[in-house]
Parts: sequence; C-alpha cells; structure tokens
Amino acid sequence: MRTKQALAALFVSSALALTACGSDDSGDGGESDGPVTTTDMGIEVAGEAGEKPTLTIPEEDPPAELQVQVLSEGDGPEVGENDVVVADYLGQTWEPRSAAEDPAATEDPAATEDPAATEGSAGGATDPSATETPSETEAPADAEPYIFDNSYDRGMAAGFSLNQVIPGWKDGLAGQAVGSRVLLSIPPDQGYGTSDGHDLQNDTLVFVVDIIDSIEPTAAASGEPVADLPEGMPVVTDGEEGAAPTVDFSAATPPEASDTTLLVTGDGEELSENIVVNMVQASYPDGADAISTWDEGQAPIVLAPDQLAGIPGLAEAITGQAVGTRVISRISAADNPTAEGTEGTPLVLVIDIIGTF
Repeated sequence: MRTKQALAALFVSSALALTACGSDDSGDGGESDGPVTTTDMGIEVAGEAGEKPTLTIPEEDPPAELQVQVLSEGDGPEVGENDVVVADYLGQTWEPRSAAEDPAATEDPAATEDPAATEGSAGGATDPSATETPSETEAPADAEPYIFDNSYDRGMAAGFSLNQVIPGWKDGLAGQAVGSRVLLSIPPDQGYGTSDGHDLQNDTLVFVVDIIDSIEPTAAASGEPVADLPEGMPVVTDGEEGAAPTVDFSAATPPEASDTTLLVTGDGEELSENIVVNMVQASYPDGADAISTWDEGQAPIVLAPDQLAGIPGLAEAITGQAVGTRVISRISAADNPTAEGTEGTPLVLVIDIIGTF
C-alpha cells in the first residue's frame, strides 16, 4: 500500500513552500521610491504596497515576541488559518551582517533552506535562553542589512500552505485581508529556533508580505462536466462539502498506457504560470487505498509548469483551461514501477485545480 508521501513524490518536486533563500541580492536592496512608513517597532518601510520595499531597522534589541503590523489594509477576504496564500515578500534579519557572515558568499544558493518553510518538526516553541541571540553583541563595523530572500527580484509571487511554514508566518498572516501589506518581526522560537545548524536559527526575522490571494484548502472543482468520456474510465463523484471526491472502479479497466482526461471544464480564472491543486490518488482494482490532499494533515499542492511533466498528458489536458478544472490521470503499471524496477500497480490521480498565480 502506498503512503501519503507517495502523493507528492509523483511530482518532480513541490512548491508548497517559499523559494530557496540566498538566491537573491543580500545587500540593502537599493533605494525604493514611494512613501516611508515608520512602524510601531521603529522599523522604516519605504515603498508602495506591491512593490519591493526597503527596510531600515533600528540599532536596538529586537522584540522578544512576534510582532505584526498591517502597513496597508486590503479589501479582500480574510485569510484562513489553513489556507494556501499567494504573496510577494522580502525577508531580512533584524541584525545586520558582515560579508564574512553571509552564507551566499561561500555556499551554493541552491543548497540553502526555504526561509519560511518548516523542516521536519521544526517551528515548535523553544526556550530562547538556550541559544545566544545576535542582538547581545555589537554588530561588526562592516555589517550591512542582510536580505536573505525576496520574491520581487524573481518577478514571481510564491504560493504556500500556512500549515507548512514557520509559526510566525502562520500566526502573522492568518486573519489578515487579501490585498494587505503586512510587516512581521519573528523571534527565533517562531522562526528557526529548533532547526539546529540553520543559518537563521538565532535570528529575529523581519518580513514584509504583500498578500495577493488566499485559497481555501478544501476547495474542489467547479464548472461544466465533460460528456462522452472514454469507456473503461473510473467514475468520479463529488464528495460532501470539504471532502475529497470519490472514485468508483467497478466498471473501470486498467490503462495499457498512461493518459490524462478532462472531466470538468473550469469556470474560474484562466490558468497562469503556477497552479494550486487538490488531488486524490487511488490504485486499481478498487481504490481501497485512496489518499488525498483533503485528508487531515495534508495540504493542497502548488505546481510550477516544469513540474507537470511527471504526469503523462496533464500539461496538454489543462492547456487553455481555468480554475475549477478537474482532470483524471491514469498511470499504467509500467509507469509506476516497484522498488525492484518491475511493473507496479496501476493507479489514478484525480486533480482539481483550485487556484492559479
């Protein structure tokens, strides 16, 4: 029987968390046009909402607790505590760093950790006194603001489940309105305080986050069902509200070759570069081992275009489609080999596209 981890393993990788830090400019970010906001924390944030900000952080000890300030109030729906959030962001350490302390100068950026992604059981509260915080010592003479990541320079927002990021992100963004610009000051115990050896383990992290969209984690396909489906297909039926669709294999035949078929033509926004999906995985002959992203402890999956190549026919099936689309991918036994390399069990994936950015 397949485990829940197999669900995500069908893709090349999952974009459930933020893009790897260290891949952006670690300098001061340059001058930013627009207004300057002096926050309750003494941090100055320059720049219009939606544009890359510049932060000026005071030379004093950082707050010991999570601090959240809305810099610009949005008029969209409220972000749910388990939602998938689409956002632009900039992350900077409270304390500046000298060039010698910048890991980007000595490490391969592709090997660095995601700045807001949890790591195993990381993210739980720890005793702040167990680690020495950088604020206890004077900054080096050549220290400069350390921006460890930002999405603005990449020109692409990030999508992530609030159940798969550090606690400071989840606690700080849940309840905010879509369209808001939010400032977060996150102490180590709500950041990477439990991630031994992490470059940001002892840092207070400062983020400016522009919330672009929020997607309910239990969302499902919505649109027009496709008529005249090929013979031998499993029958997919909508689940109850908030539940996964069901898959009936009683009249289904295993595929000789893998394929993808459109089941529902979506009625939402036209698909952009990235998609957010909920999905069910079930094996022939009866789907008794079905698992899904609707299951407790799971979350929708965010996919970039190059991650669609792992599912035969999927990219072609959703070309020109919209949010609300549902497809069914049948994976042949040959395309789902065992660990020994022999033919495995054929299976199906029911994929509901619930968001895009």
